[in-house]
Amino acid sequence: MRRVWLLALRDLRLEVRDRLGVLSALAFLFVNLFVMALALGPEEGTLRRAAPGVLWVALAFLSTLLATRAFGRETEEGTLDDLLLVPGSKEWVYFGKLLFQLLVLLPLALLALFGAAGFFHVPLERGGALFLTLALGSLGYASVATFYAGLLSRLRGREVLLPLLLFSLVVPVVLASVRATAGVTEGLPLGEVAPWWQLLLVFDLVYVTASALLFPLVMEG
Repeated sequence: MRRVWLLALRDLRLEVRDRLGVLSALAFLFVNLFVMALALGPEEGTLRRAAPGVLWVALAFLSTLLATRAFGRETEEGTLDDLLLVPGSKEWVYFGKLLFQLLVLLPLALLALFGAAGFFHVPLERGGALFLTLALGSLGYASVATFYAGLLSRLRGREVLLPLLLFSLVVPVVLASVRATAGVTEGLPLGEVAPWWQLLLVFDLVYVTASALLFPLVMEG
């Protein structure tokens, strides 16, 4: 756990120090939300119905970008092999990169939620339920994005290959996240939204476990 936290905090410090990556991610989020709001028109009902889908598409692309940056930095500086040469199991590298991605993604997801509230008239009265949905959906998506980013880290054109391999596998996570977000914003009873949370939790457990077990094999291979 100490290795996991040290790696995540190191990457977070480098990301904050660089500033360009975080600022680019913020610009991408709000430009995406703004353009989609303009395209859908001024009708409040239409905007509110489209908000969950627009929000999660933006977060999906953002998570892909963060995963690419996390391993891209190691490849460019030649430090990935140094991490893998540390004695012991290699799962800690995966969990460190995943934790870094969540530490950046969740605050940005909250900012995106506030942006959606402004552009798409999304109600925020049930903030706890919305944050739970963001956390479960972000974990499921980031777990697979981190695995594939590591798998492709040494290949040329990894920025193009990553979305192609990733999106087909995480479609269930995105769909469940959209349905849960829509249920919360539409005011449905939480008992009707809970099955989507349970489904997301199952996806999270399966994806995180499978990715952690396979990560050492694909990185050493």
